[in-house]
Amino acid sequence: MRTIEITVPQEIRDMVQKANIERDSRRDILTYIMSHSDINISDERIARYQKEYDEKYFAFEQAKSKIEKEYVVPAGKGKQLNWSLDYSTCIITITLDE
Repeated sequence: MRTIEITVPQEIRDMVQKANIERDSRRDILTYIMSHSDINISDERIARYQKEYDEKYFAFEQAKSKIEKEYVVPAGKGKQLNWSLDYSTCIITITLDE
C-alpha cells in the first residue's frame, strides 16, 4: 500500500463538510424520533424529515463524487484506492492498494 496526500481548497472542503453536517443533522432527528416512542409526531412530519434526509444524503454523495472526480481519481491513476478528507486540514489522504 502507498499513501498520497493532497490539499484541497477551503471552499471545496467547506462544500463537502456542509453537506455532511446537513445530512447528519437530518439523520439524527429521524433517529431521535424513532428511538423515543413517547414523542407524538405525525406520519406526515416524519415523511417530511425522511424526504429532507434523502435530499441531504444525495447532496453529500454528489459532493464526495465531485472530490473523487477532481482530486482522488487523477491522483490514484486508476488504481484501487480508499480516501478520506480531514476537515480541519483540508487534506485528502488516499491509500492505494498496490
